Amino acid sequence: MLRQNAQILYQKRIAPQVYRMGLACADLAAAASPGQFVMVRVSPKNVPLLRRPFSIHRPIGEGKGRQGVELLYKVVGQGTQIMSQLAPGEVLDVLGPLGNGFTCPKTIKNVWLVAGGMGVASLYYLACELSKRDGLMQRIFLGGCSAADILCEAELRAMGLDIQVTTEDCTFGEKGLITSALEQALKNEVLPDRIFSCGPQAMLKAVGALAAEHGVPCQMSLEAMMACGFGVCLGCAVHRADGAPGYVHVCTDGPVFDAKEVRL
Repeated sequence: MLRQNAQILYQKRIAPQVYRMGLACADLAAAASPGQFVMVRVSPKNVPLLRRPFSIHRPIGEGKGRQGVELLYKVVGQGTQIMSQLAPGEVLDVLGPLGNGFTCPKTIKNVWLVAGGMGVASLYYLACELSKRDGLMQRIFLGGCSAADILCEAELRAMGLDIQVTTEDCTFGEKGLITSALEQALKNEVLPDRIFSCGPQAMLKAVGALAAEHGVPCQMSLEAMMACGFGVCLGCAVHRADGAPGYVHVCTDGPVFDAKEVRL
């Protein structure tokens, strides 16, 4: 875990209330892996008091040439509203990389990624890394309420990946829930070796249940309110799976869990 004063390299609005922010933090970027996150102090003032957690969307640069990390975020409250008003050249206090990310053994040859809305913020980095493996097939399920919720679709297609898009109002892709599309694919197609998922809790619960029903290992990245990001505040507790006592914590035990480890 590193603490860096990271200069903002760029700030781009890509959808209503959705932004990409590039941060110059080479040491942090060099240590990062898909599924990890950072804690950002969005203002030098005491309002807001606490840092905000953000998935590492992707590194900026490749290999030893990594210059920093990119965040994909949506304005949902005071902290992200402040972030959206910052300009290139300004500096943010960043802590990371934090948490445990996704794991995908070299023996795996077929994976499905299921991203609901802003869940693609975490899974995009994973998709980029997996696309570098020879012989590995990826299928991406992108879902949202409307077209405005479908992010990174063009970039993922440009990587040559198989993309299936669903929206509840049918403004982009097929009409319906992303979990319905996943269910049909699990019933009718060759099963993947592993499913990776990130999105709203209700979606993750359904994805985990479908994966268990079909015997497919599933990893999911959870979101939670955090005050610290490294296990001190204990505010991001999640129940262990049925039959196991106690809790796990999203910041230190996750944010990526085996679907069988947690009860949502």
